[in-house]
Amino acid sequence: MIEHLFKKVCESEDLYISIIERKENTLSVIVKRIYIYFTRFNCNKIESDRYVNSRYYLIRLAKRIGIYNNFNYCFSHAGKYSAVLVSSKLDHMSVDIEPINRHLTGSLRLRIRELFPCLKIPEIMVILILESLVKLTIFYPSVNLSKILTNFQAINITELRESVFEVSVNNVMVFSKIYTYSGLYICITLQTKQFDLIL
Repeated sequence: MIEHLFKKVCESEDLYISIIERKENTLSVIVKRIYIYFTRFNCNKIESDRYVNSRYYLIRLAKRIGIYNNFNYCFSHAGKYSAVLVSSKLDHMSVDIEPINRHLTGSLRLRIRELFPCLKIPEIMVILILESLVKLTIFYPSVNLSKILTNFQAINITELRESVFEVSVNNVMVFSKIYTYSGLYICITLQTKQFDLIL
């Protein structure tokens, strides 16, 4: 694995983001799988190389920043890249990454424009925000991407300033910020709009 980014997102919270590039190596994955087996991440997904590599990295990252047991995390994967958001204080946080050049079908782009006509951002950025909402457990009922696209779940997205958005779902408010880094869009969604990270 190659770590491309490791930064603190909020100065007042212990919230960190890291972007890694996964390099598949059979022997390395076997050793990591054995290591993971004896942690809280032992489950049926341990057969997935991506799961093993990302959880192994998360354990090392948590130890490096000094949060050994009680921490929350969120992953996003895009091709050979993985992003992890980790904190020992925040419960509701999410991250989503997508390649800047990801191709969206014409029908999906049109549907996004129909649902969010006031947003003057690329459709892929709207998808990033929506996918980050799916990962949050703060909403009831939980956010479902297919229900949003079929207009069965109302979501209001307002741009507060460049790349920072206020998002309302079922009277619950969260904030998303979209960053651009090394050919990737990165969307971080939190309950507060305190985004100190500069890329």
